[in-house]
Amino acid sequence: MHRFFWVVLFFVMAGGMREAFAQPPLISVVKKGADKNTVSLSGVQAPGPYGQLFVKTLARDLELSGWFKVAPSGAVIVKGSVADAGSGIQSSCRVEWPGKAFNWSRTSMGQAEVRRQAHQLADEMVRLIAGETGIAQTRIVFVNRRGRNNADLYVCDADGQNVMQITHDNVAAVGPRWAPNGRDIYYTSFLKGYPAVYRMVAGTERKALAAFKGLNTGAAISPDGSRAALILSYQGNPELYVLTLSGGNLTRLTQTPHGSEASPCWSPDGRSIVYVSDIDRTPQLYLVDVATRRSRRLTYRGSENVNPDWHAKGGIVYATKRGGGYQIAVLNPQEGEQSATMVTQPGSYEHPSWAADGRHIVCSNGGALYILDTLGDPAVRLLNIAGNWMSPDWSER
Repeated sequence: MHRFFWVVLFFVMAGGMREAFAQPPLISVVKKGADKNTVSLSGVQAPGPYGQLFVKTLARDLELSGWFKVAPSGAVIVKGSVADAGSGIQSSCRVEWPGKAFNWSRTSMGQAEVRRQAHQLADEMVRLIAGETGIAQTRIVFVNRRGRNNADLYVCDADGQNVMQITHDNVAAVGPRWAPNGRDIYYTSFLKGYPAVYRMVAGTERKALAAFKGLNTGAAISPDGSRAALILSYQGNPELYVLTLSGGNLTRLTQTPHGSEASPCWSPDGRSIVYVSDIDRTPQLYLVDVATRRSRRLTYRGSENVNPDWHAKGGIVYATKRGGGYQIAVLNPQEGEQSATMVTQPGSYEHPSWAADGRHIVCSNGGALYILDTLGDPAVRLLNIAGNWMSPDWSER
């Protein structure tokens, strides 16, 4: 089996062990800074633990969005109350800003739903006031590696709370990717003793998607949810394929007898796939047209360019190895590598994944996960719990 694929698979399984202690990323601003709306939450009457949880979650969500700064007074004013109404927790708010306002109310049961309410209000404020896509209701899936052959999947909310383990197989589960519906997760597991691709439906039911002879990995679902890009080796070297999910039709897109492919990612319009290949000796990014199967090379600088993710607004984010370390870069696929901008300084930054807003990125760094803001806000460590966290993927919804 070709060495490059095993190197890539090893990085997925063991990349988080390069550094025992992660250092916060130093962010280079990709775009000029965003104006922040000052917002006051002091008008929300929120007695009791549920009310306090609502306000705390809302404040954190607004700050993490990058579009708001919470302050005692501000141009945006949130008024209302969060109280136990007997039949549930009633949240009623009015949000006012110069010349505009909207009313919002929900009823919930329990702590998880109170947090969900706060996420909903935060995203609505981002949409109506900032005119942008909110990320508070999205989730992040990632890997915790606990031994040489033991890695499980976890999910959490975008603010790093509500962490849940979703696999318990005592084998390696790697490379998780969300489906566009924000519910299903595709990943590679050694459950049967070899790497096969599985689909986890809504975090519970598991179904095998690809279990061909040899290697099965790299599942990425097309934007319309109808096809899966896969890396399979049942015909020889690891190659890029597209599987139709409804009919099971399999189409081979690459022919690289002296190379291997890895890490496919769909373009936002579903017409192209960016992937990694070492056909020219070092792992680099390539772009293939799904209809014509014609490929072109995207990157030339750096000894390795891997882990691509593509967003219509943000471009292609990837990990590049330059000067002995890995850093996160973003490029415009139309302009090519000359448009690439470094988002972090060299280190061990890998597995970047865009948030739904095309502004924020989650990545791994030495066993920790960080949220990066391409508009220049300081990096935020996602989890404050012990673990060897790696390979994050951010849901679209």
